[in-house]
Amino acid sequence: MKSTWFFLSFLLAAARADAIEVTQNMRTAIGVFDACTQSLTYKFDGNKYDMKTQLTTTGTFGKLYPFTGIYHAYGTYDKDKFRPADYGYEVQSRYHHRTKRITYKDGVPQTRIKTREDRVVEEPALVELDRLDDSIDLLSLFGVLTEQIIRSDTCDMHRYSFNGKKYSLSTMKTVGHEEIQTPYFSGKALKCEYMLEIQKGASAGFLLNQKMPIYLWILRDKTANAPFIAKVEAEKTPFGKLESYTTSIEVKK
Repeated sequence: MKSTWFFLSFLLAAARADAIEVTQNMRTAIGVFDACTQSLTYKFDGNKYDMKTQLTTTGTFGKLYPFTGIYHAYGTYDKDKFRPADYGYEVQSRYHHRTKRITYKDGVPQTRIKTREDRVVEEPALVELDRLDDSIDLLSLFGVLTEQIIRSDTCDMHRYSFNGKKYSLSTMKTVGHEEIQTPYFSGKALKCEYMLEIQKGASAGFLLNQKMPIYLWILRDKTANAPFIAKVEAEKTPFGKLESYTTSIEVKK
């Protein structure tokens, strides 16, 4: 399930500027369940980026599947060339506490450090030499998408990401522009379709079906013109339709 929540956290974007910080708050429902709350904070300062998200399952869903996760990536960028410096997460489920960290050198993964309870495992990142350009983590990959949306108002993208061991393929395409009205925001949104393909047998999580498209509606903040995800929708999960809405945003320059 964490893969689904993690996916939602990538899709807030901050406008390219000398310095800007955007915080987005979301609520997600799956079927009849009020599933989780989520806060996303993205900071771009000069040639540095910093992206963080935290989520917690709520309500009945939280009782069935208690889960809290914090994800963080930072590094430098120049146009669409993002060079991660560090990526990591910390998650707590009903029975387990886990962390994972990937360290980088010049944007290339070096080590993969995992903990589960008190056990620590450190191993080399299994980078394929002919895929060094695909060695960016998935959270940083959506920083690349941010730059593209700001520059060309399109979300067309076909690119791999790397978690220190396995590669995944993200394919996103522009569906068009349409007027939307959510309980919190309205306007003419850029609509995008997202598909994730996990390579070589890695798990996508039990809520995220690789053959199931996820749709996004992207609006822009009226003050700073910063893009943000107003709505996320996936038609089918094991528990029913997934709908996620941004309830509020805060932009700092």
